[in-house]
Amino acid sequence: MKNIFKYLSIGALALTVATGCADTDGDGEGSFVWEGSQNPENTSYRNPVWEPSLAGGTVLRAASNFVAISQETEWAAGLPYACPTLQSAGLMTWSSNQQAFTYPVATGEVDEETGEAVITPGSKPEWISGKVDAVSADFAKTVSGANYWMIYSSEADNAFGAATAPSGLGPYTDLGCFLTAEDLGAETLRNPHFSVIATTSYYLGYTTELGSYIQTLTLRKGVVPTLKGAPVKVSGPEFTNICIFRLSKTEYYLFGTVTSGQNSEIRYAKGESATGPFYDKAGVEITDGLSNGELLVEGGVEYASPCNPMHLFESENGYYYLAYNATAIGRETMPSGYSRQPLFVSPLSMDEDGWFVERIVPESGWTSPRFQ
Repeated sequence: MKNIFKYLSIGALALTVATGCADTDGDGEGSFVWEGSQNPENTSYRNPVWEPSLAGGTVLRAASNFVAISQETEWAAGLPYACPTLQSAGLMTWSSNQQAFTYPVATGEVDEETGEAVITPGSKPEWISGKVDAVSADFAKTVSGANYWMIYSSEADNAFGAATAPSGLGPYTDLGCFLTAEDLGAETLRNPHFSVIATTSYYLGYTTELGSYIQTLTLRKGVVPTLKGAPVKVSGPEFTNICIFRLSKTEYYLFGTVTSGQNSEIRYAKGESATGPFYDKAGVEITDGLSNGELLVEGGVEYASPCNPMHLFESENGYYYLAYNATAIGRETMPSGYSRQPLFVSPLSMDEDGWFVERIVPESGWTSPRFQ
């Protein structure tokens, strides 16, 4: 009897994955067509793609995989991380690997001459007086000896620093501070966005109380980036935390976080160069705050305040995938007290005029299609 049920089960399984015409006419001819597995794991993925948080973080396409880097955080109370790094083969599944920076560590030994504990120096930047609150990184493959560059900000100093590494996962070597709010004649300096466009063009985006700006950079191994030319204002002060994406020589997208009541949302605009100007669908430029572009990601009943558009990745399946943060309603912080903002990756499709069709509401659970 057990064998009968065994064979019945196998037959039932086969019917769930095959379709076609059975031999109903008794002529011995019939066909079944294999349509592949319909298991969710093979066609979909689960959002958020990383928990508990990648607040203030970045996602980049490395030479052979994808890398994510978080701000300074404590995923578990009492276990600090100096910008932990993650890796993924295809944006959908991530694993924790190491840290971009490290803290000083006590070796357990005592210096015989001074009687003091021996401390192994850490690599976290010594010039900052607060925590690393935001990071942005990209792969600059043409900069010999320094392929991965990270721009980070200090929450207490209104300043940016730079670091490089031979691998996107780190560890990163700090090069020091290279830009302050005072340098720009501003009071605040927030949200660095470093982007490599068309292999050899390097751009820095940032936000002050006056608006968001883009400026070109010159990169050389072993020294801090050099600012090139004057900063170009690309949006009003409401459109912050900017991110650039290049689709073609004349198609550029600017994403940003915009406050909406007590929450935030992600919006975007289009332009013909990396430094804009950028326009909404009606042709209104967003530089002077007359428009905040087109709504792309808004909060829902489960997750609020989508923010921090990190990167847009083009996929072979015809979709574009946006990496960003959102906050679970009722779980805004981790037990450590740090912000709890999981990493989301959402697919987008584009119409004939180059505008995104979907309006995203971040939700937990299965999302499709998978990145290819």
